[in-house]
Amino acid sequence: MIEIHLFEQLVAFASCGTLSAAADQLHISQPALSRSMQRLEDELGIKLFDRHKSRITLNDNGELAVRYARNLLLQETTMIDQLRDFDRKKRTIFVGFCTPVLIPDFVSLLSQIYEGMTISTEVSTDPERTEAALREGKYHLAILHRKPDEAEFYSVPIESEHLYVSLPPVHPLSDSEGLYLKDLDGQTFLLYSQIGFWDGLCRRKMPSARFLVQQEYDVLGELVANSAFPSFTTDYIRKRNEDTTGRIAVPILDDEANVTYYCCCLKSEKSRFKTLLQHWP
Repeated sequence: MIEIHLFEQLVAFASCGTLSAAADQLHISQPALSRSMQRLEDELGIKLFDRHKSRITLNDNGELAVRYARNLLLQETTMIDQLRDFDRKKRTIFVGFCTPVLIPDFVSLLSQIYEGMTISTEVSTDPERTEAALREGKYHLAILHRKPDEAEFYSVPIESEHLYVSLPPVHPLSDSEGLYLKDLDGQTFLLYSQIGFWDGLCRRKMPSARFLVQQEYDVLGELVANSAFPSFTTDYIRKRNEDTTGRIAVPILDDEANVTYYCCCLKSEKSRFKTLLQHWP
């Protein structure tokens, strides 16, 4: 069996053109590289080089050997990458989320139950796309804001969330007991960029509203605390974060403002995630 490093050195020589340049690239001495090339010829049983007084060049055999060597090295790299990717996927649980708000608590729970596993998360606002990714094996689990097809997926309800509009006390609607999104249409809102499916709901129900989208959550918090623009929050967020802004949270009355989240997997994967799925009664 010919050692792979001999082919690596052959390709280096072909790329550099001289033994000295190839030796410098490979961080070995020129005599050592010369011996390696002689050894490669001996093991193949053919001549790869035309030897001149002060240099060597590839002959036709050598040119063909270089092409094969490059393909061999590419196949080796591809094999290593695919094996590592296969091993990584075996040790990784991929989860698709319809909203980022549940990620910290859910990942913490997964890490406790499946100790040693890596948790990879992705947020998508399109439930059809998320279900398709779950079906195709891109995700092992998905968190959806609607119950998926029971014929194909197994799911359990894990959490609920209700949308609120956050208003400064001076806002003319701040004393409302509840508001529909259409009541807020036309106003300017502070909006966080990573709110999942809520973004689509707000834009669909308030087509004339203007949204000042913030990429950084901390920056959004500063703006909410120091501006008169309305923003949005939920009961889930309010339970976990103390509100120090002095704002008034008014519930949104639209049916779509109340959602139940489901943890979903393929029925064929139910036994694998049995411990997790039994966490919720």
